[in-house]
Amino acid sequence: MKQIVLLCGVLLLAVAFTQAYYDITVGGKFIFRLRAGTATMSLQERARQVEERLIEILGQPVRSEQITLREVKKDYQYEIYVRGRLLITVLPEDGRAENTTVSRVANRWLEQLRRNLPPVSANPPN
Repeated sequence: MKQIVLLCGVLLLAVAFTQAYYDITVGGKFIFRLRAGTATMSLQERARQVEERLIEILGQPVRSEQITLREVKKDYQYEIYVRGRLLITVLPEDGRAENTTVSRVANRWLEQLRRNLPPVSANPPN
């Protein structure tokens, strides 16, 4: 009986760790899912940083062509910019967390941002 309880506890703990992610949303609309922190930030700290940047960026309407991707070759990273402002750096850890390449994650996030940010961006006051 103790072994079954212990096994159930281990399985629940494993499920809790595999479900470690943070959904980035704006106005209740899903933008993308973060699954990894960085060497210096936890997953929650990284998500909070992205959300703070989004709040600043969305003060004016955003067009899809203003959302760009830049490869940072030296570190095999990608940076996503909105109107020339860094939103997020896509890291190799993001690729590993999703069982794919960092390039695929970066391009998927870029497309999700281009599809979802323009409709939810705020109109500037008149």
